[in-house]
Amino acid sequence: MSSYVIIEIDFSDWDKILKDSNEQKFMGQRIPNGMLEDNYPRNMWWVAARSDEINEKPISRWLLETPVVLYRLEDGTPAALYDRCPHRWAPLSEGHVEGDKIICPYHGMQFNSEGHCTKAPTQKMMPKTAQIPSFKVLERGAFLWIWMGDQDAIDCEPPDVSYQTDNDWTFLGGYYDVKANWVLIRENVMDLTHIAFLHKNTFKQNDWITAPDSYLDGETICYEQEFDLAPLSPLFCAGMGLPEDKPILRKQVGRMPTLAISFSDWNVTDPNPEEGARSKFIMRGCHIVTPGKKGETHYFWGAAFDVPQLKEDVINKTKNSVTAAFDEDKHLLEIMQKQIQDDPTGMNYLEVTLGADGAGILVRKLLNKKLSEEGRSL
Repeated sequence: MSSYVIIEIDFSDWDKILKDSNEQKFMGQRIPNGMLEDNYPRNMWWVAARSDEINEKPISRWLLETPVVLYRLEDGTPAALYDRCPHRWAPLSEGHVEGDKIICPYHGMQFNSEGHCTKAPTQKMMPKTAQIPSFKVLERGAFLWIWMGDQDAIDCEPPDVSYQTDNDWTFLGGYYDVKANWVLIRENVMDLTHIAFLHKNTFKQNDWITAPDSYLDGETICYEQEFDLAPLSPLFCAGMGLPEDKPILRKQVGRMPTLAISFSDWNVTDPNPEEGARSKFIMRGCHIVTPGKKGETHYFWGAAFDVPQLKEDVINKTKNSVTAAFDEDKHLLEIMQKQIQDDPTGMNYLEVTLGADGAGILVRKLLNKKLSEEGRSL
């Protein structure tokens, strides 16, 4: 086998790295992303579930390689605890909720939403050490967000996703359990030049073969790109009431406000609308990743149209079309992850960076910054 020279990167000059990448000059570097190891920050908001998944019946979900039980109190407030009773380790998610208490199925021990044991029915003395880690959870938009790091370090709110429950928008979405590291998915959705190749038969947006320059606005990764007249992807035509063969103008605006979530706005202009018809539309794609078990990721996607109350048949058609395309991503990313895991070369193989990888480089920059703030590194 040929040998490759791997260039390790000095992260102190990110402007130069990004510039070189955008100009396709920076080839053959390996910037750590840790896809075979623990590579996720704790001190940030991640999505734990869709809001409509959580009710008074507890559910179990692995988040950041940790078993978590999610449920609602009697007043509807969401709660999250470590999913393991401290007595004989039975999962609390197999128990039930009474009022504000979750009850272990094994010996009936009761715990409040802060993880304190409030009752041990088999004895009179309360075990003071019987306490479970609890996690802060907030409902924002269509999702339940969780902070699993230092609870005293919470210094911000989850990103603004209020449009997801705004009556002026129609929001639809789906979920995948992907057997791949979350960074692979995050980089995939930040470089959409793969649409013209991997999704040539689904998205059919084959004009997307060049990438925009990406840049940082604070800690938000951004990009903008305008396209000439061309038919819109059939995935979104129904939601906008546009024919699949009609040339339209399109401006793509991308934002990644945190490592957990990114948005891709399809700003569409019909230069020749029918009389009385709208000429401008927005479809806001939403990509949410949360690490689950080792080497697995919860991927929640959303597609929102600035059109209120789309008909059910339009929603179903759009959802089926998007799912067909995202099945292609899942299939390839899982194969990539397995190949990397099984190959003895692992992460030591050459990784070539192209001009379209500017946003991916910034993802890795932010990841390393967040880990460094927590006293960790890749």
